[in-house]
Amino acid sequence: MAGWTPQQRDRFEVAFYEFLRSCTINSKDYGPICLGDHIYEGQRRAITQILDALEEDIHKIYILKSRQLGMSSIIRALSIFYLGVHKGLLGSLVFDTAPHAQQARRELVAMIKDLPAKLKFPAIKGTGEGNREGIFLDNASSMLFQSAGVKKSKSSGTLGRSVGLTFAHLSELCSYENDEGLAAFEESLSKLHPNRLYIYESTARGYNQWEVMWREACADARHCKTIFVGWWGKDDQRIERDHPDFVVYGTTPPTEKEAEKIRLVRERYGVEITPEQLAWVRWQMDPTATKEGDADPEYEGDPLKIQEQPWLEEEAFQQSGSIFFPAEQLTELTQKYVSHKYKTYMFLPGDEFWQMKVISPAPTTRNIDLKVWEEPDPYDGNYVLGIDPAYGENERNDRSSIQVFRCYADGLDQVAEYAAAFHNPRQLAWVLTSIMGWYGGGNAQVKYALELQGGGTACFQELRGLKQQIETGFFQKEVEERGLKDVFRNVKTFLYSRADAVSGGFNFHLKTTAALKVTWLESFRGYVTSRAIRIRSSDLLAEMKTIARDGDTIKAQGTLKDDRVLAAAFAVHCWEQGPRKQLVAMRVTRDVVAARQQKSVVDQVALFQQNQLQAFFDSKRRARTNERMAMMRDSWRRR
Repeated sequence: MAGWTPQQRDRFEVAFYEFLRSCTINSKDYGPICLGDHIYEGQRRAITQILDALEEDIHKIYILKSRQLGMSSIIRALSIFYLGVHKGLLGSLVFDTAPHAQQARRELVAMIKDLPAKLKFPAIKGTGEGNREGIFLDNASSMLFQSAGVKKSKSSGTLGRSVGLTFAHLSELCSYENDEGLAAFEESLSKLHPNRLYIYESTARGYNQWEVMWREACADARHCKTIFVGWWGKDDQRIERDHPDFVVYGTTPPTEKEAEKIRLVRERYGVEITPEQLAWVRWQMDPTATKEGDADPEYEGDPLKIQEQPWLEEEAFQQSGSIFFPAEQLTELTQKYVSHKYKTYMFLPGDEFWQMKVISPAPTTRNIDLKVWEEPDPYDGNYVLGIDPAYGENERNDRSSIQVFRCYADGLDQVAEYAAAFHNPRQLAWVLTSIMGWYGGGNAQVKYALELQGGGTACFQELRGLKQQIETGFFQKEVEERGLKDVFRNVKTFLYSRADAVSGGFNFHLKTTAALKVTWLESFRGYVTSRAIRIRSSDLLAEMKTIARDGDTIKAQGTLKDDRVLAAAFAVHCWEQGPRKQLVAMRVTRDVVAARQQKSVVDQVALFQQNQLQAFFDSKRRARTNERMAMMRDSWRRR
């Protein structure tokens, strides 16, 4: 399906700005104003990029913004205009609370009533006021006003139920904590209407569901348009040179950090920061900063101020508590070790263990249960697994996670990651056993640490039951496939050869308390900071960025999940208390293992060269022998 034509876009754009010149709103700073006479650079930038998206046949728009840019007002005006020029659309404006929704309804009713007749804008049907639920225009388009709610309730899932929408504007999603309602709302949106348009706009306010939506939209550039507008998007956010404050905040040259941000804003967004703007943002960040001796002042704001007035989109989402994992270490891990080259697997457990199937590669990205960066080393591999079952330590985690690390005396390397929300505790036990059977094959060693809360106890009971069933020959079927797909042979061999493979003495079965969680996460952080851990999963690192300390609590922010982080912490605990001591005694470091593997390669090359040389000499010897035989035959003929 094609997007808007350039001609269609031009007609709409001209008409919309003409519409704005007739729109009056009651602004916070200036009282009643004409929108068309007070359009900020950031507002114009957002409208331009929305229309660009429609030309590209993209209908989902995500706007991440700084505070007080007037973005909600301009998008509300766009919303009612959009329904006015397109017949028969059903739209919805969604806010965090009902009072905010009603305030927006009153604003739009007043805006429409004040429009001059010459615009011929569709009138409101009925009394001219609409009703509390919506505005109904006489071109058969209508706008509903809904509230998402800031917490879950019995009616959480009713947002969007039984409503088919072709337009939507969701405002300030950072305040929503209604995941079920948002999921229902998404299902109500048309995916085919040529003029459908869905706009999500919000400030940040920490790591929350909006941050997840923004990150997913950034990763889906084919179907989503992401627009960031920082503090620099409002024209009057500046201190003029003739103002006394400019002497205080505007005369010092940019610091090294400010100069870098000025460069990035110019390169990414095409905006040149002026000294007047720099003076304003310094005043916002730290109005008390002063020069000391020969040192210039540093205008560094705290995380909340940076979040309110970000320069760049990565600054928008800040921790509300103190950051737990050092940002510089996470950046270093991302640059050095994160890899998007991995094998993918999908598990189809079935109702019994013998029915489980493993599909590789996974059919689609949504079907990926297991990512494998490094396959098992059956000769001298040593592995630990950390398992956080769904609804374990964190009741919001509706997903089970298994983190697999290769162990050395001097650290851990992530080799695989499992994360799925659809497997029950019994099925998780089958998945866990199959992974252990694969990584524990040959001479390799493998241990695990399992959280027993949530479904962990049922998972452990199934592990023990599965071992008994295999030992008694209950499962006879074997699958003639290689690698991880050979589930039954791997598991049977592993459990037969390792009598203590799932025992309580061999592995770690954990019941997490608040104090133990802090201990394990602190240990995990310590090894991250000392660069002993190498992480390849971008998803694990993304979760680590959301972990913050708030008093005596360490957890993910808002409604976000931390199952990958906890599973990794369990794996670190398993390594620290288990195989590390033996590996240290045997001095099995990364360098030693790499040298051993390299030596094997050198030996193979030497053997190949030796065989090649031997083959060369053999061919020469055969040639000489053949030549002598030919000479002898020739001499016999001459007799």
